[in-house]
Amino acid sequence: MTTPLRMAREKRGLTIQQVATSVGIDPGNLSRIERGKQVPSKDLAEKLSQVYGGQVSETQIIYPERFVTAEPFQADRPPVVAAGLGGSGAGHA
Repeated sequence: MTTPLRMAREKRGLTIQQVATSVGIDPGNLSRIERGKQVPSKDLAEKLSQVYGGQVSETQIIYPERFVTAEPFQADRPPVVAAGLGGSGAGHA
């Protein structure tokens, strides 16, 4: 999952350490926030948004699952087929 926060950081060529230092948090916390594993406080979301000049909104930071982009295709992984799609064709005319 690539969140808007991570995309903004990578686009600017910044490291997690640099951004974490600029907003006063531990790099591990920022990493978890970027991966959508930890939800930041409203105050921290505001600081992070300001770091990127508003390029990423507080809403995108607090609710990253609503704005994620798919990971790039990896040839070594089989495709995922949703339930009910594909299959034997039973019930189809």
